[in-house]
Amino acid sequence: MQARPKVLFISSWYPTELKPTEGNFVQQHILAAQQVADVAMVHVVLSTRHQTTTHQAVAAPYEAHVVYIPKNEVFMIGLLVNYFKIFAAYWKFAAQTKIGKPNLIHANVLFPIGFVGLVLKLRWRIPLLFTEHWTCYHETAQPQPTRFQQFFLRWIGKKANLIMPVSLDLAAAMQRFGINAPMKVVPNVVDPLVFGPVEKRPHGVYRFVHISSLDPEQKNFYLLLRAFHQLKKQQAKVELHVISDGDYNAYAKLIKGFEFANSIHFHGRQDSAGVAAMLQFADALVLSSRFENLPCVLLEALSTGTPMISTQVGGVAELINDSNGILVASEDEQALLAAMIKIQQRQYVAQELHQVALQKYSPTAIAGLFLEAYQLVLNKDVA
Repeated sequence: MQARPKVLFISSWYPTELKPTEGNFVQQHILAAQQVADVAMVHVVLSTRHQTTTHQAVAAPYEAHVVYIPKNEVFMIGLLVNYFKIFAAYWKFAAQTKIGKPNLIHANVLFPIGFVGLVLKLRWRIPLLFTEHWTCYHETAQPQPTRFQQFFLRWIGKKANLIMPVSLDLAAAMQRFGINAPMKVVPNVVDPLVFGPVEKRPHGVYRFVHISSLDPEQKNFYLLLRAFHQLKKQQAKVELHVISDGDYNAYAKLIKGFEFANSIHFHGRQDSAGVAAMLQFADALVLSSRFENLPCVLLEALSTGTPMISTQVGGVAELINDSNGILVASEDEQALLAAMIKIQQRQYVAQELHQVALQKYSPTAIAGLFLEAYQLVLNKDVA
């Protein structure tokens, strides 16, 4: 096997003009893989903003091709036309990257990109690997996949050469779901150059930060609001800072007029530098989710030396422990309140937290795991 395999990335989720933050963690995985492989990314998306097929290509930091296809909205016929155009675009542009014929296909999120991955696998007779991020395999996740999606998730999974869930918990959930393909856990990645450590110094106000999509079902921001309301009754000098690309208006209307509303600050969507700056500014990160895998924001907090409070769901317990934060039961407002009080009394060394992030979640660490995975499948007969 050659020292640097040629890897074609495709993904169900990827940042575009239409959804700038969707799947941004995929970009970080590609950057990590670039350390050990020659990579190219092709992503095709339906668009109501583009009148003609539009191909956007960039050469750095890695070769990426994003193709926008005008969405046909004619009932039923449009669905068939759209699928045909998507497959045709992948067939065309996957063969035109500078890496040439790839040695393997690395896809992110089984459904729906798995259909494309299987077609390209047959075209070139090469292995197909998946990184899986989706929470849908968890029994508590909402919404649950449709029966159509469930069938094809299992079908695609069985045809994969290797699946790389981002947490042990997700791997177990996928196996319970009925996917029994070979698996190797490869976590999400954090850029330590952007998310550098800053020692927390005492100051007048204790600053909590919450970073999420604010999805009411998954992220359960209402629980955090209730706990913060109770905290504010006990402590005057606390603040809650919120970063999100989601809709904050519903929450703003809910708390309008309450005295504690003046201590909640919404910062909207931020790029990586903005998120890093807020984590460095904050004293602690707090999440209140009902279900998760291994949220990138926890890795980012760890890398900046910011202690964490989170509900114990999904793969969160694989990262948070007594050395870097506090875990609480999901839906437990009193436990969350107690944790927000307790964490103020603890001392954490930012550089120590950062070193853990370097060892487990840095691009170099993840690149090594990817190389192991690539070598594993390329040394097997996939005919």
